[in-house]
Order: sequence, then C-alpha cells, then structure tokens
Amino acid sequence: MKRGLVWFTEDLRVDDNETFLKAIEENDEIIPVFLLDSSTDRLQFSVPRCGRAREKFIKESLINLQHQFNRRGGTLLVVSGTPNVELPRLCVEYQIRKVYTKKQVGSEEKMLQTEIKQQLLKLGVDFQTYSTSTLYHPDDLPFSVRDIPMLFTKFRKLAEKESSVRTPFDAPQRIVTPNLEGNPIVTKEYSTPDWLLGGEDAAQLRLAEFIWESHSIRTYKETRDQLTGLNFSSKFSAWLSQGCISPRRIYSEIKRYEREIVSNESTYWVIFELLWRDFFRFSFKKHPKAYFLLNGLGQQALYTQFDPRKFEAWTQGKTSETLINAGMNELRVTGFVSNRMRQILASYWVFGMQQDWRYGAAWFEHCLVDYDVASNWGNWAYIAGVGNDNRGGREFNIEKQAQLFDRDGAYRSSWQKSHNEL
Repeated sequence: MKRGLVWFTEDLRVDDNETFLKAIEENDEIIPVFLLDSSTDRLQFSVPRCGRAREKFIKESLINLQHQFNRRGGTLLVVSGTPNVELPRLCVEYQIRKVYTKKQVGSEEKMLQTEIKQQLLKLGVDFQTYSTSTLYHPDDLPFSVRDIPMLFTKFRKLAEKESSVRTPFDAPQRIVTPNLEGNPIVTKEYSTPDWLLGGEDAAQLRLAEFIWESHSIRTYKETRDQLTGLNFSSKFSAWLSQGCISPRRIYSEIKRYEREIVSNESTYWVIFELLWRDFFRFSFKKHPKAYFLLNGLGQQALYTQFDPRKFEAWTQGKTSETLINAGMNELRVTGFVSNRMRQILASYWVFGMQQDWRYGAAWFEHCLVDYDVASNWGNWAYIAGVGNDNRGGREFNIEKQAQLFDRDGAYRSSWQKSHNEL
C-alpha cells in the first residue's frame, strides 16, 4: 500500500490545495499532519512571535480543517512537537514513501524544510514542495524569481501582460486515511472581532458576503481607507495568511462577479491588492534574509536606535497622539487594524518616534491575527524606506490623517481607554 504524508502548515484548506490533491492522486492512503510546534514561542527582537489572538485563529482553523476531513471520510492528525523530530518519526511509524508540503518563503522556514528533506532522504523518503499561496504560480511569471523587478509597478505590469492566473482546483470528494488519533485541539478565549473566525468555512462565507451578498466589492476602492466597520474592506487577509482560502479562489470569484454583475475599478482593486501580496512573497524568495536586516535591501535606515520607554508608550497606547493610541489599543486588544491604520502606526514608530523599524515589525508580528511574514516585513521595510521603494520611506502627518479618516473623532473615542481598562 502506498502511503503519503501531507504536512499542513499555512494551507489549512481542502479547496484549491494542489499539495493535498497530489498526495491523494499518488497514494492509496494519506496521513494528513499538522504540528503544534512549541518552538514557535521564541522571540523576535525580544517580542514573542505569536500572540494569543493568532493562536486562537489557527486552532479554530484546525478544528474546521478536521471537520472538512471528517465530512469526506478522513481524519487530520494533530501532533505536538518540532517538525525535524516528529516528521521522521511519523514517516517510520506509518511507512511513508513521500512527504508533501507547501513551499515556504521565510528564511527560517526554508532552512527547516531543507534540514527535514535531508533527514528524510536518509530514510528513503521523498520530500516534495508545492507553490500554493500566490495568485500567480512562479512557473508562469515572465521572469525568474532571481530577476523579479525591484518596484511593484513593473512587476504588476509584466505579470498582468504576460502571465495568467491558473484555474483553482476543486476540493476532493473523498479522503482515505487510516484511523488516526492525535492531540485534541483546545482553544482559549480571546477578544477578537466576531467576524474573525478561523477556518475554511468561515473564509468561504466571508468571500460570499463581501462579493455576492453585500456587493461591497463594487465600492471597495472608495471605502478601503476607512478605519472601522466590516464591509469597507474585504477582510480576507487572516484567512489568506493561514491558507484557509487561496488567492486564486478569490480571483475566480471576482472574475465571475465581473462577468455577471459589474466590472469596475473597485473590483480590479481587490486583485491589485492580491498582486501586492504576490510581489512581497516573490521578493522574499529573492531576498530571504534581507527584509529582517536594519538596512533591508541595501538602503541606509534613517533611525537605528531603540528606546524601551518609547516602545512601551507606543505598544500600550500611551503616546502624545490620540490617533496613534487608539490604533495601538485596537491592535493590541483585537489583533486587527485596518490597512490605513497600519501604515499610520508604522510611520509614527519610524519617523515620529525615530526608532529602529524592526521592533515595530516584530510587535505587529506578535499582535496580528493575519500576520504573514512577507507582507508584514515587506510593508514595514517599505514604510521605513529600506524596502521595495526608491522614495525614502513614507512619513504621514498624523493630524492630517485624523482629519481625513476620523474627522468626527469616533474612532479615537471608541479606542481611547487606558491600558488598564483594556
């Protein structure tokens, strides 16, 4: 009997999951595995990497993935431990011939995959990775990853002109696994917004709500910079970050909406944002370590110091700027803030407080439910002027931003409570 092991990471779905489908196609049985790795509790610039909000979302997503398997006759195996220990053990225990997993972009994740591949080869087990997290497949781009343009506009124009988006794969109807018993998935309560529920089912419901039910997609470009509310933006980012939905599935639904209802600048602008996401992920493949360095892709960082007292004031919403305090309070309490507010908060840390940008990026990594290594660190480097931008960073006038996006002060009022009250 042929058995393959599918190592799930940030691809917690059965729809449009080539890794998973290849394993089903090539084997009589599969062993679907997710590893709850306690080593992810390590620090990044003295900040814990994964906060409680994201941990809750991931576990909700795993519970839903288990439901997806159960509906199709299979079981998901959830195991506690580090991948370089548990994967070889599982391969021996279940007589695995091949391991299937998604291709990573972060430098540490890629190093781990290389290490595991070498371990498994010694056991006679093949190790195969698949690109499942981008809109454009890397093989379809008109340039190699080594030659990806430095600037987004050039990347976008070339990709749109000379590439096409692949049709998403449908979910399998049946999944064959042996009887598997892993660790129970226990979630802890945390005050994330009601709409921010992990899992593939929730992702599909949100896709339908934003596009087909509310038709909010047709006004997205005009509303996307608002600070509060549900349908002013897509809110797809959290599900994309854990792979509960694929960018190609989102794209295919947008294109269907454009054919059946309306095609305008707003419907395109959601695709435009997916292209930004692709751009950072492909750029990370070219520069796997540079985005974590002070000078990023080679520019000179304006500010190099780190003041713990300023960091405390910024993270806890105790600065002299009420808009910044409101944004930092919302981020800390809920694990989410709007894209416009993220830019304002990042700019203030770098230019207003004149601090090393990487500490701000690390705090976002800790807090955000929708943390994505490439988008987070790529956007922070961009704001700080050491990333994919030749303009020297983006400094926002806080008073002007407040007038533009919180003229009546409603946002500031709703998040003005002190740290102790929150």
